[in-house]
Amino acid sequence: MNVKIGDIEVIPVSDGEAPPVDPSWPFPKVASEGWKRHPYALDSNGLHRSNFGGIVVRIGNSTVLVDTGLGHHPPKRYGAPPAELPASLKSVGLAPSDITMVVFTHLHYDHIGWSLSEDYKLPFFPNAEYVASQIDWDYWESNKDPSRSEHSDTFKSGFAPLMDHGVLELVEGDRQLIPGMRTLATPGHTPGHMSLLLESNGENGIITGDIFHSAAQFAEPEWSHRADVDPTMGIETRKRLLERLLPGMTIASGHLEHRHNIGTVEIIEGRRYWRGFDGI
Repeated sequence: MNVKIGDIEVIPVSDGEAPPVDPSWPFPKVASEGWKRHPYALDSNGLHRSNFGGIVVRIGNSTVLVDTGLGHHPPKRYGAPPAELPASLKSVGLAPSDITMVVFTHLHYDHIGWSLSEDYKLPFFPNAEYVASQIDWDYWESNKDPSRSEHSDTFKSGFAPLMDHGVLELVEGDRQLIPGMRTLATPGHTPGHMSLLLESNGENGIITGDIFHSAAQFAEPEWSHRADVDPTMGIETRKRLLERLLPGMTIASGHLEHRHNIGTVEIIEGRRYWRGFDGI
């Protein structure tokens, strides 16, 4: 089932799921009591689950893929990768050659995984223009932080060669990519993190990237994920964005549960809550 925003189709796809973990690992500063307020955000065993989600957007003659998952050569600690994106695309009637644009919300390794073919020699999406943040490019190209070496190593081997192929465009700020889709700077998780605003026939939507890693963060915007490069800025960005996520606005958030990661925000007693659309 696809979600419509005016004439725009929004379709969730997935590269698989990370192993469930205790929520204290992704959210080390959140006390266990905090999760008791949001049991819906954990699975039946009280564990946090994370989807390597991508979002397909069909606008006119364009078929856009936002984020490409963990890919075929993730960091060694993941073992054998799920590598489900090609099959997930096929399940919605798409082949890699059908994608006309690939947009990256940011350049962490679990979002750039299918940038290149398995031998790293060619772009995986042969007919696509690739779009990423100039700020994120500069950050990872010069990164010297050993605690983030898995990200910078994957960037250098599995993403940067796109520039040599002449298919990568780097953008900054508020930029229209195609009619109905524009970028929105949402820094914090990474310096150049960007979301995508969608608009058609007076209806609006947003693809949030990694502003949200858990449904609980819609009600608890102060909760920061361990991978946030600048947690303080991430909190400020999340709060500002929540102010513009009006009830009824369609939201697509890749790391939430596959097929339930497109939904909206409801305000109940002055607090915002995630409400995923069922049956997607």
